[in-house]
Amino acid sequence: MASYESIYPGALYTTPSPSYYTPPSAYSTSAGNLGMALDARTANQLGDLNQKLNPGQKFAEIQGISGQTMESIPEQHLDEMKRLSELNGVGLSLHGPLVNASGIEQQGGYAEENRLGAENQIKSAVLRSHKLDPKGNINVTFHSSANLPAFQPHIIEDGKRVDQGVMIIDESTGQITQIRDESRYLPEQGEFTGKQLPFDANREIEKRNKDNWLQQLTRLNQSVQFGESELDNLGARKTGSIADVRLDELHRIQNMDTGRLDEEDRKKIEKYQASIDYGQAYLKESYRQVRDLFDKAWIATENQGSSADKAKLKEFAKFAEKNIKKDFEDDITQIHKLREVVDKGLRTISSIESTPQTFSTLNDFAIKKSAETYANVAQEAYKKFGKTAPIISIENPPGGEALSTGKELKALIVASRDQLSKNLQDNGMSSGKAKNVAKQMIGATWDVGHINMMRKKGYSEKDVIKETKEIAPFVKHVHLSDNFGLDHTELPMGMGNVPLKPMVDEIKKQGFKGKEIIEAGNWWQFFSTQGGGNPFLPSLEGLNSPIYAMSEGPGWANTSYMGAYFSGHGPVNTPIHHQTYGAGFQNMPVELGGEIAGDRGRFAGSPNQ
Repeated sequence: MASYESIYPGALYTTPSPSYYTPPSAYSTSAGNLGMALDARTANQLGDLNQKLNPGQKFAEIQGISGQTMESIPEQHLDEMKRLSELNGVGLSLHGPLVNASGIEQQGGYAEENRLGAENQIKSAVLRSHKLDPKGNINVTFHSSANLPAFQPHIIEDGKRVDQGVMIIDESTGQITQIRDESRYLPEQGEFTGKQLPFDANREIEKRNKDNWLQQLTRLNQSVQFGESELDNLGARKTGSIADVRLDELHRIQNMDTGRLDEEDRKKIEKYQASIDYGQAYLKESYRQVRDLFDKAWIATENQGSSADKAKLKEFAKFAEKNIKKDFEDDITQIHKLREVVDKGLRTISSIESTPQTFSTLNDFAIKKSAETYANVAQEAYKKFGKTAPIISIENPPGGEALSTGKELKALIVASRDQLSKNLQDNGMSSGKAKNVAKQMIGATWDVGHINMMRKKGYSEKDVIKETKEIAPFVKHVHLSDNFGLDHTELPMGMGNVPLKPMVDEIKKQGFKGKEIIEAGNWWQFFSTQGGGNPFLPSLEGLNSPIYAMSEGPGWANTSYMGAYFSGHGPVNTPIHHQTYGAGFQNMPVELGGEIAGDRGRFAGSPNQ
């Protein structure tokens, strides 16, 4: 029978056969748990929603992935989509615009204005989404990063993670640089082996911070030395260890009428005055550096909890407070006090052991800034809508981009919840309630196709499942897309190698009861207009969803309809079948269906005769 049917072009069975619905590892989900993402290429989401509801799915995700698209969706369309969903008994979610909540941009580094701009975009999408489901908690998804390279580039070799470098940021300037894996052989501690040391991001950042702090101290020391050298050259008397320019000499020079002096004496006085000016200028600059370094040192002692260093800085602060008078930097008669404060400040700051952290990992910085953004938006939404406020779900972007692993996404969600809880408590909410609200309002959207893309970094199937296990307790929403782990493709499930069954098992162990959204972007782009139709049916097949409502067999995977990979069913009652068995149409009379002499076959696309 198989050889008989294979005569027909396009007569192959097209149902996907993924391993995750084959016993004993079978995975099956009902159509009622499945939703479908709309076509992200159009702002006419209302029109697209109307068309996509035809197959009968009970959930749909509105696409506002492009900021321009999101801004092009009229307010009235949101109202109409709400009415349409209510009439059809369909639930809605929203995919918000792809923006970097951290304020980090690929070309421009970090700027607070970028973060505020992203916060306003995210807030607009969240607040507008409430129109789609005013009575419930609509889920709004945002990527943890958008088109940013990995902040901690790495690969997997022989089952072990191998770091390729680390992105760092100077928090004082917002400038971003990458520390690459440099060849280092001498360990700070331990035995010298002559072999290259493995890359250690923390070691490299610590070294960079120490080098930077030493350079700042060196510049301060040079300014102090230049200033004191100018004053010492005046032949000033010594008071203890501090050279003190004689006040009577300063007053005499300042009040002298140099016009009555001869040329030689006038040049001497001008040279003397220039040394005073230079010395004062260097000391004024040194004092500004002391103040700046004092602030950094104070923050470092607080962050590192060094009580001994803090005591030293407090002692200097009291000394400076006692000796500093108004405008003492510019008062030439106070130059000896200025010199004394600067000298003691240099000795104090140089003696502390706490190294200010000018540089930090871009990963940690991005998490901190993104958490601030999401917490601010969630706080505003809760303030406006209370218990019906939309849920913010942060999604892992395509594997290999920034904040794309389960561990990184978990860290971002925890930080965002903590910041929101703090914000709410600062506004009078109890600690317990604030934590519960934060847990309800901020979670994860886990894209099984995106995490599978880590395969190109050497991740195995087990590694992909491990990343899912890491984020599982935080998942509120799931995106379903298939690929082969190498590029950002979005096919219906069952057409690639995404290990769906074990990943969903890990999520459901944590009590997941959310929706699974079919996100088949490549289907809309390549296949829907080429005979593939809507991706909902092949998704039902790939997931072996039960055909009947009682969730028992048979499943859609067993329907096995005919067609050449969604290119259509092929010619109906094709002549080749009859020719093979000696019964073609060509020799039959025209009245009985034979071919018209000199004309094309009637089933070959010729016009009606």
